[in-house]
Parts: sequence; C-alpha cells; structure tokens
Amino acid sequence: MDSKYGATATLDQIEDQIERLAEADWARLRKMAQANLWGTRLDDPEELINETFERLIAGSRSWRAGMAFVPWMRSAMKSVADGIRNRNAVKLEATTTDLADDCDPDAAPDIFGSEERTPLDLVLTEEARAMAESDLAKIEAHFKGDQNVELILMGIEDGLKPEEVREIGGLTLTQYESARKQLRRGLDRLFSARRGK
Repeated sequence: MDSKYGATATLDQIEDQIERLAEADWARLRKMAQANLWGTRLDDPEELINETFERLIAGSRSWRAGMAFVPWMRSAMKSVADGIRNRNAVKLEATTTDLADDCDPDAAPDIFGSEERTPLDLVLTEEARAMAESDLAKIEAHFKGDQNVELILMGIEDGLKPEEVREIGGLTLTQYESARKQLRRGLDRLFSARRGK
C-alpha cells in the first residue's frame, strides 16, 4: 500500500538518488553516520553509510521517492546502527556487591556498563524504559515529515550542538529557531497533562 510519499522506490530511483547526492549531502551523511558509530565496532562513517546503502539496494530497507533522501538516510543509518549494537550486545549486569573493596571507583563504569549497556540502562526499570520508548514514538509520529524538526530531534538524540544541527541540515538561524519553537509547542500539546501547573 502506498503512503503519502508514494510507492517504494525502484532500484533505478535509488541509484539515481545516490548519484545525485551533492558533496554537501555526503558531508551531512558522514556527520550523521559518525554520530551513530558508538557501540557498533565500525571504525569509519563510510562503513555505516555503505551498510545502509547495501540494505536499501537489497530491499531490507525501503525508501519512498517522495521522501527527502538525506533525512531518511539519517533514520535508516540509526536503525542499522541500533541493529548492529543489539547484535553485539553483551548482557553483563553487576551490582555494587560485585565491586571489591579495593576497586578503583573510576573503574566502576567499566564494570557496570559498556558501550552497549550503560549504568543508566541498569538503573531504569522496564516500566520507565517502556514509557520513554512510548513517548519517543509519539514524538516521532507527531513530527513525521517535518524535516527541520526531525533534524532538531536527531541533534538532541545524538548530542549535537545547535550549530552542528544547522550545518547538517543547511538551516539558517531563523529556520532553526522556527523549528525549535514548533518542537516546543508540539511537545506542550503532546504532553500537556505532564506540564507543571
């Protein structure tokens, strides 16, 4: 079934889109890929870009020709990186009793977490994690198709500075601020019951 973005792109459309990427687009893709490399054991952003292209061409990822390609790639690369991280995840859990009395406190993060599993993951309850994932899904669905707001969300998620987000998205300061206001207003509407009175 076709979405508002049209049918899934053909192999010719995909190849044409890749060939039409400008140098600025490649620079954005590299920055986006770099932000998602943690925990994947990939060393180079190009590896994640190529892995995503391979999956797109093989049909395990689908792009619709009506979608802006670079923001779609950001989402696809994040998904591919998440999949690699999940596949590589080592499920190590430790408690404070696992620390020896003479253990160096600076070593605690190495004991309690890794690139794949942070100390925060161990603290969050399954209920809190499910609520956070639900909230994130609501936010992404609400702003789907608004490329500027999606770029800001990407920046927040990847810990980028506002100027880095503007550079990746090719946004002017006015466009960035406008999208930021849209995001804030949208979040106020989505989670109005949680706002302080």
